[in-house]
Amino acid sequence: MKYLKWVFGTKIAKKENQNFKLNEVIEADTWDPYNDDWDKRGGFNFTNVSCALRWISRGDTLYEVEIPEDAEVVDVKNDKTPGGIFIANKIILKNPIPISEELILDCYDKSKLPESTYFECIGILAFRGYYNIALKIIEDKVNMNNIDLAIEKYKRALKPWHEGNVDRNSYDKCLEVLEEIKSDININLFIDKKPFIKEITKDKVINITGESGSGKSTYCEKYKDNDKYIIVDTDIIFKDKIIDNKDLEGLRKIFIGKPKDYIITNFDDFYLKTLEYFKYSNKTIVIDSAQYRNINDISILKGKLIIIRTSINTCYKRLISRYKKLNKNYTTEELDKYMERKRGIYSWYKTLNILIKNIDNLQ
Repeated sequence: MKYLKWVFGTKIAKKENQNFKLNEVIEADTWDPYNDDWDKRGGFNFTNVSCALRWISRGDTLYEVEIPEDAEVVDVKNDKTPGGIFIANKIILKNPIPISEELILDCYDKSKLPESTYFECIGILAFRGYYNIALKIIEDKVNMNNIDLAIEKYKRALKPWHEGNVDRNSYDKCLEVLEEIKSDININLFIDKKPFIKEITKDKVINITGESGSGKSTYCEKYKDNDKYIIVDTDIIFKDKIIDNKDLEGLRKIFIGKPKDYIITNFDDFYLKTLEYFKYSNKTIVIDSAQYRNINDISILKGKLIIIRTSINTCYKRLISRYKKLNKNYTTEELDKYMERKRGIYSWYKTLNILIKNIDNLQ
C-alpha cells in the first residue's frame, strides 16, 4: 500500500513548528495511539491514495510516506475515509509534489470515498479556491435525492480554524450552485428540471422561454401543425431572409429596420406590438423567445408562461453540437470563438432565474 501525507511546506509538527528533512526518519515526541483524546495520541497521521482527496485541507504539498522497519503503525477506524487514516510513531517523507489542479484531479480519479465525504471534499476544494474541480464533483456526485445532505456536509467542511485562509468568493459561488440545484424554481448548472409553468391571465397566449439550447423549439413542435395556434419564433421574426408564413410576414414588416439588439433592449415594446398585431385573431399565440429575461414590466405578460429549465451544461453542449452540424467547414479558431461567446450562458441564466422568482411571486 502506498501511504501519503499532506503537509504545508516542510513543517510537520504544529506545536513545535518543526521542519523536517526529506528521506530521513522523523520520530514523534509523543506516542499514545489508543488515547481517546486525539490530541494526546501523538505520532504522525497519514492516508493512502484512495483517501488523499479528503485530507487536502492539511497541506500544500503531497509527500509519499515510507514506514521505517521498527515503526509502530495503527489503522484508525473512521467513517469519513474508511481504511484511510493511519498514525505511526516514525515516518520518512519523500517525493514531494506541490499542490496543483492536475494533482487534485489525479487524487479525485483515484479516490474511493463514501458519498457524504465527497460532499465535504466539495466544500474543502471550494474554500481552497479550486472552484472548477469542486464543480466537477458536484456534476458527478450530486443529484436531487442527495442535495440536502450535500449542502449540509458542504457547510460542515468549513471549520473556524480555516477562516484565515479561505477563498470566500469561491466558497460562496459553489454554495450558490448547490442551492440552485435544491431550489424548486431555479435553473441550475447540472440538473434538468421540469418546465416552470404559471398561468398569469386567461388570455389565449403561451409564452415560452429558456436558455438557448434548452429545447424551446422542440417544446413548440406540439403546436406547429395545429390550426388553433400561431407560433411566433423571434429568431424567425428578425431574420433577413423571406419566409413562407402569412401569419408572420406582416408582423415582420413592423420590425424591419430595427437594430440587431432591439429584441434585447426593447423586449416590452416587441411583446406589446405582437399582441396588438394578433388581437383580432381567434387563435392562441405562442411566442417563442429566449429574451423574456429582458422584460422590464412583467405586468404586461398575458396568458401562460412556460420556462424550459434544462441544465446550463446541457444547453451549452447542445449549442456546440448544433454549431458543428450547421458549420461543416468550421475552423478551430472559429469554433473557439463561438464557444467562448456562448459561455456567457453560464451567467445569463441567473437573469432568467430572477424572472422565474418574480413570476412565482405573482398572486
